[in-house]
Amino acid sequence: MNKILLVIPVLLIAIAIGGFIGYSQTMKTPNSALKIIRKTINDRNLDEFNRLVDVDKILNEAADEILAEKMNEDTTAYSMKEVADIYNNEVKPDFLNTTKKAVDEYVSTGKFTLPNPVQTNAQRWLKHSEMNSCIIESMSKTIITGDTATAKVYFKNEKLKFAFELELSLEKTADKKNWKIVGVKGFEDFNKALKRSLAKKLDSLNAPIRRQMDEIINIKELNASIGEGDEYGFSQTLKIAMKADVKSSKPLSKILGRIMIDDGQDRDNFAPFTIDMAYHPQGLQTFNINKVLNPFVRGDVNIMKHGMRRSQLHTEIDEIIFLDGSNLKAMTQLPD
Repeated sequence: MNKILLVIPVLLIAIAIGGFIGYSQTMKTPNSALKIIRKTINDRNLDEFNRLVDVDKILNEAADEILAEKMNEDTTAYSMKEVADIYNNEVKPDFLNTTKKAVDEYVSTGKFTLPNPVQTNAQRWLKHSEMNSCIIESMSKTIITGDTATAKVYFKNEKLKFAFELELSLEKTADKKNWKIVGVKGFEDFNKALKRSLAKKLDSLNAPIRRQMDEIINIKELNASIGEGDEYGFSQTLKIAMKADVKSSKPLSKILGRIMIDDGQDRDNFAPFTIDMAYHPQGLQTFNINKVLNPFVRGDVNIMKHGMRRSQLHTEIDEIIFLDGSNLKAMTQLPD
């Protein structure tokens, strides 16, 4: 949970509108409101930007929607209260503080800076998201219903090679003379696209390390069955048998990794494991890995209801530690 990917829709809108030219110049249309907001950015007028964009509301709603998504994805914490506490006490404050500073700095100066090295997870995400590489391609026709309106903005990230769209919600200002951006939807798709792009970069960087790991521990077969969990029948246990051939020229201490479970919904679901090789000889053998299935996590509930197919499982070795203290370790995030 502490490595949550955070989406910054307001900053995306600010950057996009800041470089966007076009549409009606009539002050009474939502499209012209976007042009006026663009002018506040060009003029470095933060006060006027905040008057026409409800930054705090958008960031809070974005954070709360992210929480709902991550609570469905997160499979490492058994207690939903624990997940909520981590979110409210750590993740959300970091998110709100980092994003608000980034928006204010971008609108005031036309750029945003981060500490070097970055110090928090939200700052790290912002650095690797290549936010400045997001450009606007086009905008849909605005749909107006009384004092409210919606419009879709289509983006692409040229550096990371993915595209996405965001839907803006607008309301007329109190004096009815202009429009104000009060909501942004679509950052879940942006999050998924960014996640896939960053994963591809990590896979490329980790490829030579994983080849060395595969030579040491060669996974032959994975099988899974579902057994009883706690004594009250509240949970169940996914029992995984991993057959592997272990061969190393150096004595081994530990093997750390994850059994990844593909549920077809692009959610992170995995069973972490640590094998103490002091109790296992090298050669062909079977390792038993258990995962408690959480009845509050959607992916785990699907497993309890429908069982598992062998094709849904694959193994990722994260680190091999040798007896002399040296190791092979895959990167879990891009270098700062």
